[in-house]
Amino acid sequence: MSARCVLVHPTHPISHAIFAKAALEGVQFLAAPDACDELQRCHAGVLAAVPNALMPLRVDDHDVENPHGQSLVHLLIDTPAEDQRHQAELRVRIVESTAKGDPSGDGITLALHDVLPPLAASRHERMFKSWMEASRAGSQPPMEDEHFHWCDLNDVTAAIAVMLRHPARNATYHVSGRRRWTADETWQEFHTLVQRTLAGRTGMFSTEHLTTKGIPAVQAVALVDGEAKHSRPDLEPLHAYLTETNGEGWRPKTSLRQSLMMVIARLSEPQLS
Repeated sequence: MSARCVLVHPTHPISHAIFAKAALEGVQFLAAPDACDELQRCHAGVLAAVPNALMPLRVDDHDVENPHGQSLVHLLIDTPAEDQRHQAELRVRIVESTAKGDPSGDGITLALHDVLPPLAASRHERMFKSWMEASRAGSQPPMEDEHFHWCDLNDVTAAIAVMLRHPARNATYHVSGRRRWTADETWQEFHTLVQRTLAGRTGMFSTEHLTTKGIPAVQAVALVDGEAKHSRPDLEPLHAYLTETNGEGWRPKTSLRQSLMMVIARLSEPQLS
């Protein structure tokens, strides 16, 4: 099914990422004319391939009957309140239009957890910035007893592109990686990659930089009252929905190392010189 999607928050970085992925999957986006100018500048390559993927939003777009049977949905980005950020970094909503054209109909809510690269000024970005400084200084950063289920934005937007073409009704899905990473495990991966990046900039490689380290071994998980102390977001509804629509389910394909290299690339421009 093809779809038209109104970008309610067109300048948000998540909206940009979704546009870049879903436009190539046949979704047509509508945005305010001034926002269209920004999207055209940022995604010139995408729009060269699919020129009709972006259209300026008009007042009567909701009322014109589409002869191709395209559904019209609104894409909204909600940032949770400070006291709710342990539940999800942000929420993406795909909401069907009502008869009056407003985004208050039924739709999908996606709670995004531990997405990489992190949003600017987010808690995770601040953490990686402090880790970058510690790695450069050769020190160990302070850490809490945290765990993460990292997933890459490319995998998330691929799932959202499917949902834009096959919107559901009144459903909430949690999105995260499947594997649990402790803060220390994440730091070890991140530190190794930062050191390799620094060595690449300076040409001062050693065997330590070139040694491939395996992923951390599977460990026992502590139980509290019969349940895991650090539980993973429930991915089964998301997996079932995607299995029904694309036959693959939720199978993130991007490795943590690849995701962390993107984090380092974004943080390193002003620092790794």
